[in-house]
Amino acid sequence: MIEVQLFTQSHEKTILTFDNNVLEYFYGNLNGETKRYHVGQIKTIELATDKNGKHTLVTAAKFHTRKEEVAEKALGKTKELVAEVQRAIQSTPFVLDHIP
Repeated sequence: MIEVQLFTQSHEKTILTFDNNVLEYFYGNLNGETKRYHVGQIKTIELATDKNGKHTLVTAAKFHTRKEEVAEKALGKTKELVAEVQRAIQSTPFVLDHIP
């Protein structure tokens, strides 16, 4: 399992976990929101860096795209998570064929 806290300065302090099948977002907001995606629901996942050096984790899933800011100190662990999710996407037998 890989676990990373993306950005500690945000009020949500988002934590991601990946256990080889499920990518889960935990938000530190008042309602305790979480989002879960089976690798078969994920179209792509990537780490983008803009011209100002701001890092963003971009996850395109079945119905929407989720973007989360990534702190510099979380960059290494986030890259590991992205690589693991990408490997799992390539090897899952549960790909949803209706993902555009």
